[in-house]
Amino acid sequence: MIISDKNRLTQYHNTGEWGERRLHDLFYETANRFPERIALVDPADKTDLTGDAPLRLTYQELADKINQLTEVFLINGLGKDDILLVQMPNVVELIYIYLAASRLGIIVSPVPVQYQENELTAIIDILKPAAIVATPKFKQTSLLERMKSSIKLSSMHSCPPKILLWGAGEADCDLTAAIEQSSASSRYSDYCAHNKIGADDLMTICWTSGTEGTPKGVPRSHNQWLAVGKATYLGNQIKDNETLLNPFPLINMASIGGMFLSWLYSGGKLVLHHPLNLPVFLQQIVTEKVNYTLAPPALLNALLKDEKLKNAIDFSGIRAIGSGSAPLDVWMVEGYKDLFGIEIVNHFGSNEGVSLLCGPNETTSAEKRARLFPRDSELLETRIVDLESGEQISEMNKPGELQIKGAGVFDGYYKAPEKTAESFTSDGFFKTGDLFQISSEDPQFYRFIGRCKDLIIRGGMNIAPAELDNLLSAHEFILDVAVAPYPCEIMGERIAVFVTLKPEKHLSLADIIDYLKQQHVASFKLPEKLVLVAEIPRNPLGKVLRFKLSELS
Repeated sequence: MIISDKNRLTQYHNTGEWGERRLHDLFYETANRFPERIALVDPADKTDLTGDAPLRLTYQELADKINQLTEVFLINGLGKDDILLVQMPNVVELIYIYLAASRLGIIVSPVPVQYQENELTAIIDILKPAAIVATPKFKQTSLLERMKSSIKLSSMHSCPPKILLWGAGEADCDLTAAIEQSSASSRYSDYCAHNKIGADDLMTICWTSGTEGTPKGVPRSHNQWLAVGKATYLGNQIKDNETLLNPFPLINMASIGGMFLSWLYSGGKLVLHHPLNLPVFLQQIVTEKVNYTLAPPALLNALLKDEKLKNAIDFSGIRAIGSGSAPLDVWMVEGYKDLFGIEIVNHFGSNEGVSLLCGPNETTSAEKRARLFPRDSELLETRIVDLESGEQISEMNKPGELQIKGAGVFDGYYKAPEKTAESFTSDGFFKTGDLFQISSEDPQFYRFIGRCKDLIIRGGMNIAPAELDNLLSAHEFILDVAVAPYPCEIMGERIAVFVTLKPEKHLSLADIIDYLKQQHVASFKLPEKLVLVAEIPRNPLGKVLRFKLSELS
């Protein structure tokens, strides 16, 4: 499925920014050259996550698994432009899926393991997937039962998608057993003879909540992923055959664009991890001799502040650590360089294609590294515009919305033409909703100011306040309600709920959490503080003034 228009296709193919390689081509180039090299390592705590033993695979062993899964997908009637909805933790089987799907032109749509029926039903209704792939469980939660329940609640209940399961269960296929029984055949070569899979075809549809709470699908082609991946790979100065440790869920720009693609480009070893288990994470750094990883700013700060832990950690193999999603502290950037010789690389990105990076290539200054991003980029054309006039800003220290255009930027939201039209300018720039200004310290850099949108970012997960507002407003005891963020050193932000109660009614935080759980809301969206107020502050148009609520928290 190609959704890029002819003008974009012509432009980026002519400039050489888009080519003919697909994601799986990069993998097989390494597998053919270095079949015995270690390619992929499961989380050390995989047994706790899925009940399965962790695996360690060479490039040849991984290629065999991908080839076998390709056969299984074909046997199950899956092929080009079919959509797979995938809900799994970071385990090696997820990598099998991405690369087998790449070979067949299947579109992978990954979702967080925290998503429950509330989110999954909406996504199923939008996607109409041909199949759903999951592990039977995640920790103590049955992902199979969650998916079956979501299908029943969706518009596909009378014509359900297939359920493909990594293990035994009431599903259409046990993938674990099926790939073990799979053998080489002419099925794939016959398929390729009748189906052209190009680099402009869609590879994924990832999800972003936005400010409205309604899930928005972000389609990306092979070429769009490879453009972002190459820029990140080069910007992080990743070398051939390095070991990368990925602690972020393989569902979005940070992990797919920042780690999965860097692994494909480097031909090295990818070590999987998620959700964050700090002792396991730190042990993997040592055991696997990790060269590059990602970590949220709060975690990096906490490690430096803990004298006992700081002195016990062996960071000798790490060359650099990527971080972002919140402003970095200068002392943290300086601390890792001075104590461990580790470069901190500041990232600012989004599923839609924002990919700003500030590392040692851009500046040696910790002050700039922590706060600024270069305006000049080979990947992106950028500008900031005045929110009221729409005019481009050229003076320093004047906030405006960041707008971007480039080979790594998506084409528009999946099956959402109105939202797409709202999100792009007439000359093709994507309106990010993020506030930046040209820095007075160095006008070659941007400084991030904040978000035009109201998103709460808790531990790297985006939460739309409007979604929770709408769900809670239906509670019979609540007269008015709104949620807002409050700061947290560990998670970045947490959620406070502000409630105006109906007369003679009473509610506790536990009552509100129970109510949201009954709506099958993901656990990371649950509020952690309740504040009772006489009224919710709003502007004359009725918009909630969340910054005033945050001041009350």
